[in-house]
Amino acid sequence: MAKKTYYEKLKDPRWQKKRLEVMQYAHFCCEVCGDNESTLNVHHKEYFKNVEPWDYENNQLSVLCENCHEYHHDSFDILKWVCSQANLDGLNNREELALILAGYMGFEYEDVLMLAKLNDAKIYKKYFMSGILAKEFNHG
Repeated sequence: MAKKTYYEKLKDPRWQKKRLEVMQYAHFCCEVCGDNESTLNVHHKEYFKNVEPWDYENNQLSVLCENCHEYHHDSFDILKWVCSQANLDGLNNREELALILAGYMGFEYEDVLMLAKLNDAKIYKKYFMSGILAKEFNHG
């Protein structure tokens, strides 16, 4: 059996169901500009290897009108750029960035450790706290 293309997968009933669920949650409005008249798209905020379009969590998807969707794909993604510049293959580099971001976003430290299957280490807590401090400074 031939492997389905991404666009063929978007015709799959599982994607159609997920798409409708996400749009209903967003009240059929663009989550950027509030447009509820134009054609809406469900946008994957990030793509993961070997994950089907319908297997993403709802918070990994967003509803965008065609204009905002096009703008998003045409705009410079500073997060991807920064990550592409970072030496993420060294010891703990990925964990460092992830823990800083998790702290900034307000996740529970123990939950992050458990999810990532990391042992509690002084350095991990330091990264996590750096994220918390950055948020406090930014929103102080």
